[in-house]
Amino acid sequence: MKKRLNPIEEYAAQIVREIGHWNYILENGCNDPFWPDGTNLNLTRNHIISYKREIAEYCEATGAKLPLEYYLPTPPEVDENYMAVKKGEIADRIKQLEEFSNQTKKQIKKMLPEDGQLSLL
Repeated sequence: MKKRLNPIEEYAAQIVREIGHWNYILENGCNDPFWPDGTNLNLTRNHIISYKREIAEYCEATGAKLPLEYYLPTPPEVDENYMAVKKGEIADRIKQLEEFSNQTKKQIKKMLPEDGQLSLL
């Protein structure tokens, strides 16, 4: 059975995890099809701020000291439309697929008659 941490330790661990996640998204982007990377970065930043606020409130109520994780710098806010530059093997495959798609579109356009009419022959 997993040992249950006190709230301060749990929030401190979440801060470290979210900062790592923020750095990963900044470097590699994410696979969210509906939102740009900048939106997800700001959402992760808001999670960090929320955890820090929870720690501060809990420590104030109990008289405990703030953990070292509380003092880790909060990542900056980024432009909502930021998109990370994709790198590596997957990015190369995506580029190849886009090039193939463009070539296929050009071939289809060449097969169409110039007058815009389709023929059955």
